Amino acid sequence: MDVSLSDAVMAVVILLLVATLSAIIFKRIKIPYTIGLVFVGIGLSMLCQRVEALHELRSVGLSHDLIMYVLLPALIFSAAINIDVKVLLKNLTPTLTLAAPGLVISTIITGLIVLWTTPLDVGGAMLFGALISATDPVAVISLFEIVGAPKRLRILVDGESLFNDATAIVMFNIVRGLLVSGAAFGLSSLFSGGIDFTLIFLGGLAVGGIIGYIMCRVIMFADNDPMIEVSLSTIVAYTAFIVADKYCNVSGVMAALGAGMVINYYGAVRFTPQIKQYMQQFWDFMAFVANSFIFLLLGFTEDLYLIGAEHYSGLLRHILWAIIAIQVARMVVVFGLCPLLNLYGREKINLKYQLVMFWGGLRGAVPLALVFSLPPDFPHRMLIIEVTLGVVIFTLFVQGTTIKALLSVFKLNEPDSFTRFEAMRAMCAARLKGLKQLSKLKKTGYLSAEKIAEFEKEYSKKVECQEKEFTHLADKEKIVGNSITRTAWSRVLLRERDTFQYLLQSGFISENIYRKLDFFVEQLFDSIVRDARPPSHFSGEPTAMRIESLFFRAFSRFVFSQKLRSRYQTIAITDDYLTLCCLAIGAHEAHQEIKAMKQSTFFASHESVIEECRNFFSRVEQNTMAKLGRLKESNPELLETISRATLQLMIYSTEAKVINNMSKKGEIPGPVSHQLITNIIEQISATRRKIYDHANN
Repeated sequence: MDVSLSDAVMAVVILLLVATLSAIIFKRIKIPYTIGLVFVGIGLSMLCQRVEALHELRSVGLSHDLIMYVLLPALIFSAAINIDVKVLLKNLTPTLTLAAPGLVISTIITGLIVLWTTPLDVGGAMLFGALISATDPVAVISLFEIVGAPKRLRILVDGESLFNDATAIVMFNIVRGLLVSGAAFGLSSLFSGGIDFTLIFLGGLAVGGIIGYIMCRVIMFADNDPMIEVSLSTIVAYTAFIVADKYCNVSGVMAALGAGMVINYYGAVRFTPQIKQYMQQFWDFMAFVANSFIFLLLGFTEDLYLIGAEHYSGLLRHILWAIIAIQVARMVVVFGLCPLLNLYGREKINLKYQLVMFWGGLRGAVPLALVFSLPPDFPHRMLIIEVTLGVVIFTLFVQGTTIKALLSVFKLNEPDSFTRFEAMRAMCAARLKGLKQLSKLKKTGYLSAEKIAEFEKEYSKKVECQEKEFTHLADKEKIVGNSITRTAWSRVLLRERDTFQYLLQSGFISENIYRKLDFFVEQLFDSIVRDARPPSHFSGEPTAMRIESLFFRAFSRFVFSQKLRSRYQTIAITDDYLTLCCLAIGAHEAHQEIKAMKQSTFFASHESVIEECRNFFSRVEQNTMAKLGRLKESNPELLETISRATLQLMIYSTEAKVINNMSKKGEIPGPVSHQLITNIIEQISATRRKIYDHANN
C-alpha cells in the first residue's frame, strides 16, 4: 500500500515537472502550452514503454471521476472567479443563447450526421452529439492573451464555454437517462427532457449561488487572512460541485460556476486588494495544474486508445465524418444565431468575431469526462471513445494551431486605435521623464558629463522620433478627438472610482452604496467609450439592487411594527444621504483631477474636452447639493443626526487611512496598527447604531 502511494505521488510529481518545463518552452516559442502538452504526453507515453523505470507512469490515465470531481471543479471555479463579471453580464444574452439553445441545436445536428455516416444507432449518435458539443477554449484563450485579442471576443468565447460545459453534461445525462429507461425519442420525451434540463441547469446555479453567498458571509469573520479565505474558496468550489451533483441531482458544473461568480461579485467589494491578488494567483495555479494534467494525460490516452487501434478498419472515416458533423453544427449555431442576436442587441457580433468563434470551438475536458463515464457494456463504447479522442485531437492540433493566423488575417491581434494612441502617449511621457532624469544626473557630478551629454543627445533624438510618430498616428487615423476625450474622461473617472473605493474600505459607506456609486461611474465609462460623450440619462441602481429595493418596499407594507418600519425608512434615508455626500466628494475629486489636466501640456490644445468634463461635474455637484437640501427639509431632525454621524464617519475613515499608511511604511508594527484600525471600525459601527437608535426612539 505504501509503495503504491509513493508511486502515485512520484507519478504526479514527474507529470507536474514535465508540464512545468514544457510550459516554459512553449511560452518562449509562443505556442499555447495545452496543445503542446498533448504532443509531450504522446512522446512521454512512448518513452514509458521503453524505459523500465518509467513503467509506473503508464498506469496513470484520464478517467471520468478524475476529470469530473478533481480537475473540472478547479477549472470551472477558476474561470468563474477570474472572469470580468461586468463584461460578462453585458454579453449575457449572446453567451447564454450560444451555450444553451446553441448546444441543443449542435447536439441534434451532430447526432443526425453521425447517425447517417457511422454504425452508431439513434441513442449512441445523440449521446455522442451531446458530449462532443461542449467547447473548451482554454488553448484559444491563452492564445488570445498572448496576442492581445479584444476583450469582448475573449468574453464571448470564454463565457459560452463556461455555460455550455454545464449544458453538455445535462444534455448527456438526459439522453443517457432516456436510453437506460428505454423511452423513445419523441415529442413527449423532448418535452420532459426540456423540463429536466431547465431544473437541473437552474438548480445547479441556485445551489452554487447559495453556497457561494454563505461563504462570502463566513469570510467576513476571517479578518482578511489570505490563507483562511483561499482555503474557504477551495472548500466552496468542491463542496458546491459535489453537493449539487451527488445530493441534489442538479448540475455540479453550474453549481461551481454559480459559486465562483457570486464570490467574484461580492469579493470585488469585500476582499482587500491583497486578498484578491492571493485568490487570483492561487486559482491561476489550480487551473494550470488541472489543464496540465488533462492535456498531458490526453497524450497518454491518445497513445493507448487511438494510435494502437486496429480493430476498426473504418475508424479514420468515422472520425472524419464526426469532424465534419461538429463543423457543420458549429457553423449553423454561430452563423445562424449571431445574426438573430444582432437584430436586438445594442452591441453587434461582427463577421470577424463570428469566424473566430466558429473556428475557435475546440473540444477538451468535458467530452473526455463524459465519454469515459459510459458503462463497459454500452453499445459501440470503444468506437465512441476513439472517435471522441480523434475529434478532440483534430480541434487541438488543427484549429488550435491555426487560430492565430485567423486572428492575424482579421487584425484582431492588433490593439485598437485608442490603445495604440494611449501606448504612444505613455511612451512619450516616459521618455520625457527619462530626459529630465539625465539632466539631474548631470548635476550630481558623479558620472562623466561627456558620456551623459552623448547619451542625452541620443535620447533626445528618440524623444523627437517618438513625438513625430505619435503626431503621425493621430493625424493618419484621425483618432485624436475621440482618443483625447477618452483619455481625459478616463483619468477623471478613475480618480472618482478610487475615491469611492477608499470611502468603502474605510467604512464610511456600505457595500450597497458603493455599488450604486460604481454603477454611476460604469455608465459614464460605457457612454464615453461608445459615444465619446457622457450619457443624457442615468439608471439609478444596478438591476439586482432595484429588484432588492422593490422587494423590501413591498415587504415593509406588510410589516405592522412601527419600530421595524421606522428602522427601514431610516436606513433608506441614511443611504440616500451618504450616497449624495459621496457624489459630492467624488465631484470635488474630479475637479481636482481636471485642474491637474489643465496644467498639462498634453491637454493644452484640447481645452474644449477639459471644459466638457468640468461642466459635467459642476452640474453633478449642483444637482447633488440641491437634493441634499431637499432631503434635509423633509426630515430636519433625523438629517441633523445623520449629518453629525457623517462627520464622525469622515474623521474615523481619515484616521484609519493614516494608520494604514504608517503601517505600510513600517512606522507602526502590524499587530498595533491592526488593533488600532479594529478599534476605529468598532467606533464606526457604534456611530451607525446611533442613527438607528435615534429613529427607534
